[in-house]
Amino acid sequence: MKLCKLLLAVVGATVLLGALVSTASATHLRSSTQSFRATWTRSEFTGGFVAARCNLTLEGSLHSATINKTAGSLIGYITRASVGPCESGSATVLTATLPWHVQYASFTGTLPSSIATIVTHVIGAAWRIREGGFSINCLTTSSAGEPSVGTYNLTGGSVTSVTLGGTTNCEGINGTLRGTSATNSAQTITLI
Repeated sequence: MKLCKLLLAVVGATVLLGALVSTASATHLRSSTQSFRATWTRSEFTGGFVAARCNLTLEGSLHSATINKTAGSLIGYITRASVGPCESGSATVLTATLPWHVQYASFTGTLPSSIATIVTHVIGAAWRIREGGFSINCLTTSSAGEPSVGTYNLTGGSVTSVTLGGTTNCEGINGTLRGTSATNSAQTITLI
């Protein structure tokens, strides 16, 4: 009888531990490549009387193919940014501020099998925005308090697009950045 109770307790503990292990969240992400490139046929910065709608290309690299899912951790850099042509207004990348820091922020979806998005913050992104009609200029730089946001949209682990977002101060005017990439480098992201 004592042996039966002992076996029952061991089986119960094994089932409980197995259930806990299967529901534990992965603490890392793995990228299939350490370099990335995304192109927007229309990125937009608007705020007050300032508006610029331009093509945008960003390139960069991750420090490692393995990304720690810790909010605020530095995971890579944007090393190249180019703008143009513009549909309205104009924008210039302040290249002296490169590289820009890319930090992991969060993810959405269901662990462990279905991550829908990975959110990153870009710190130090600096631009000169010029509105064409009124010749209004402003400088804007993203910061930890006002980051530019890159949301990587995933389907089945593959990055399908990157959505720009964020609000930054542009010389007293709160400006909003937005756009969804038309092309990206082939990249898959998985939980480990």
